[in-house]
Amino acid sequence: MVRSDIVKKIAKETGLSVKDTEKVVEIILESLVDYVQKGNKLELRGFGTFMVKQRAGRIARNLKTNEDLPLPSRKVIYFKAGKDLKNICREDGI
Repeated sequence: MVRSDIVKKIAKETGLSVKDTEKVVEIILESLVDYVQKGNKLELRGFGTFMVKQRAGRIARNLKTNEDLPLPSRKVIYFKAGKDLKNICREDGI
């Protein structure tokens, strides 16, 4: 499922126009991204939690030259599935 599929489904079920629904979905997604980008933990009950974690720096190796390359620490987005989503996946054998 992609963004346009979500917009079409919401528009169909609410009776809103696709254009209006697209704007609403865009505003919601931008708000969620801004919230997480500020370092906040976003919890959507039943679905999951999005958060920013700090990944420690490490030494990687270039396999062609066998040279060590230092990788700096960085921030990454982390998603943890919620209890309801996990249960649905387990029941479906996913």
